[in-house]
Amino acid sequence: MLADVLTAAARWNIEQPLLTYLVPAELEASLRPGQLVAVPYGERLVEGIIWNLYGDHEALQLGEDVILRPVHSLLDPEPALLLHQRALAQWMAEYYVTPLAHVALLMLAPGLMQRSQFVLRLTEAYYRGEDENTQESTQGVSLRLRALLGFLHEDGELDVERLKKMVGKKRAQEILKEIQQSDLVERIPQLQAPKARARVKRVVRLLIQGEALEEWREERLSRFQQPIVEPVYASVGPPSALAAMRKSASQFNPWAMPPDSATLTLQKEDKETVLARRQLTAVDLLLQSPPNAVPWTPGGLCKATGLTNAQLQRLVKEQIITIETSEQRRDPLQGRTLPASTPLQLTPDQQQALSAILEASQRGNQGEVPQPILLHGVTGSGKTEVYLQALAAMIKQGKRGIVLVPEIALTTQAVQRVAGRFPGRVAIIHSELSVGERYDEWRRIRAGEIDVVIGSRSALFAPVADLGLIIIDEEHEPAYKQSEFKPTYHARDAALRLGEMLHIPVVLGSATPAIESYYRAEQNEYQLVELRGRIGAVLPPVEVIDLRGELHAGNTSIISRRLQEELERVLNLKQQAILFLNRRGAASCVLCRDCGFVAACEQCDIPLTYHATERVLLCHYCGNQRKVIHFCPICKSSCVRYFGLGTEKVQETIQRLFPDARLLRWDRDTARNRHAHEQLLDRFANREADILIGTQMIAKGLDLPGVTLVGVVSADIALNLPDYSAAERTFTLLTQVAGRAGRGAEAGRVILQTFNPQHFCVETASRHDYHEFYAAEIDARRRYSYPPFRHFVKFTYSHTSRHRCQNEALLLCERLTEWIERLQLVNTDIVGPAPALMERLRGKYRWQMIVRGPDLHRLLRVVDAPGWEIDIDPISVL
Repeated sequence: MLADVLTAAARWNIEQPLLTYLVPAELEASLRPGQLVAVPYGERLVEGIIWNLYGDHEALQLGEDVILRPVHSLLDPEPALLLHQRALAQWMAEYYVTPLAHVALLMLAPGLMQRSQFVLRLTEAYYRGEDENTQESTQGVSLRLRALLGFLHEDGELDVERLKKMVGKKRAQEILKEIQQSDLVERIPQLQAPKARARVKRVVRLLIQGEALEEWREERLSRFQQPIVEPVYASVGPPSALAAMRKSASQFNPWAMPPDSATLTLQKEDKETVLARRQLTAVDLLLQSPPNAVPWTPGGLCKATGLTNAQLQRLVKEQIITIETSEQRRDPLQGRTLPASTPLQLTPDQQQALSAILEASQRGNQGEVPQPILLHGVTGSGKTEVYLQALAAMIKQGKRGIVLVPEIALTTQAVQRVAGRFPGRVAIIHSELSVGERYDEWRRIRAGEIDVVIGSRSALFAPVADLGLIIIDEEHEPAYKQSEFKPTYHARDAALRLGEMLHIPVVLGSATPAIESYYRAEQNEYQLVELRGRIGAVLPPVEVIDLRGELHAGNTSIISRRLQEELERVLNLKQQAILFLNRRGAASCVLCRDCGFVAACEQCDIPLTYHATERVLLCHYCGNQRKVIHFCPICKSSCVRYFGLGTEKVQETIQRLFPDARLLRWDRDTARNRHAHEQLLDRFANREADILIGTQMIAKGLDLPGVTLVGVVSADIALNLPDYSAAERTFTLLTQVAGRAGRGAEAGRVILQTFNPQHFCVETASRHDYHEFYAAEIDARRRYSYPPFRHFVKFTYSHTSRHRCQNEALLLCERLTEWIERLQLVNTDIVGPAPALMERLRGKYRWQMIVRGPDLHRLLRVVDAPGWEIDIDPISVL
């Protein structure tokens, strides 16, 4: 039997990513595709994934002179990648022109792969010479090698990397060369232990019960000078105080000897009586612990009873107790209360959407490939309830589902709803989890212990068997696109391909669908289902405020007079408001008014942002910080002023206008991890704040019934960027943030401040009119051949030398032009090359070019562009 193995060691090979190995006879019965194995690669031992297995008769195609090396060992009996995962990985590697190993690693739990290493061990020749008690084996050996021999004699083995850390790389290389000329030490290839592994905990269990336990208790009680009828802990109450005692070791220990006359008697008793008392206490604690209580650890039990570890081991030897190793799951939901929910009565539109999903699933069961379903529902129209009932129907059929959300900030509310409907059967996957948490969730999914996986784009690659439904909520979001490193995949496109492979429905839900998605629905590639109205409420009216008129009227504040009136009304009614601004910081530009100097990042071609809280100038791209400047470094003038607008400035202004208002700021400066997101959301949802000030993350999918006013401080920040999707992103943000108002019992209102009230995306957003916006936007994209009418590929070259960037860009442009002509690619052209919008970023200059055409994969397969970042189907050309 032969095996094709995918290894990270051969990931550079795009055309032939698989290596063929011979399967040893002892492994033939246990090997299956998708398993992790150790295989030899050169001198090393590396980890790989079995991709294919086939009979040895096919080895004839390899040629008679080919000698195959055998698979070394099986690392995990359960497959790490399922069949549909391997098929999806192959498609992604081909479509995104990425080595297969890069894609496959996305589908494994972080920290699961084991790195190759070499260890040093003493050989039989060394031990033979030692047994013969001769010095011949070490004659001619240097002093440093003798020191190594002594170390190995004591410890058994030494990792080569550890040797380099101990003596330095140069000296380690000299020692390794000497080892090669000696037969005393051998260099053995191994795999390091994976970083991700199960967390285990030692726990104490009671072995004896019934009559045997009573006999043992009588024997221990007979050692007391005075007979004791009650348990020794009777004076401090029942074991309900257990949890409180464990929370704080510094608090008084209720299981210690009671502070009564027994304590004085105890001081006069012999050691055996003291030991008997403590052993009885330990057994009683184990006996009285509730079944669902946290198990006792040896250290915890010794601390609670006064037993030493040696005395506890005496109970083990007497077979009274046992100390076991118990696996402890790292639960991302630990400590959170998830209220249970029941299915709600569906509206006719919701019922139509649910029926469309179930009918598509039925067609898939019959062997057809169902169309993807675009669920276009206005904000608050009940899309989530449709998702939940569709998932329940899949689970009833014995299938499982995946729910994708774009942002970690949205995961909190989404998890509450899904986990509340399917308690104990939901797994969470996103990048903010620890390596251990992701590993435990990945193993639960692989073992089939869950029904629904929910998370960000990486949750799509979870090993879900019997997958029946994929839901992509807020499908328009740019967060679904991976642009920073290979593969530059879009989770929506990968999900659509996976649904096609498995013949299962894929639901794309949004109040503002991506232009590409709605266009495909128009072309009957997707099935369009619409939810046209809110449930139990109406869409809030949007009032557009022209900031130019505010300036003419003498109002120079960033808050218009109308927005101030509405904020005052909301605060008087004890309601809540959201103020949205798509920019962090207190000021976006630090300018000298005398000479025009602008404080810019030394590593990037962008101005530094002033952060008033930390009193620093910060670059939002590379994290570079500078002290606040009071004098211009060029002309030495003191006329340094702070211009622009950020969330900190909005917070300062609102606090000055409404001193008694409770404010909460939610941006990437105040919420740096998932726990901060959860805490901020919980505080605002629990009415601990009156006004929430935030950036993009508060505009997406949050359901906050107490919010009756949404103020968009400035709608123009992203409107005039030189990007084909700028209008779409602005419309989407304005519509989504407006949808946060009026979702509860009270009616909502939206105040939208702008310097461009006549712009078509502002006008359509103020009317919640997606269809009118889409008609104008798709017409513009058709006119200029923007996506979805042509595909884009963005090439970016970065280097510390601007001249090098320009030369490389011109050379690649020549090669691309030559290949376009040679392959006769019609309607294909090149935009650029030119410096990027931010020419210098993180200390490197950047040049870009865009290749546009109906199908660019023929070109990408023949063009060699080493050193270039290639983004296929970019969501932005900036």
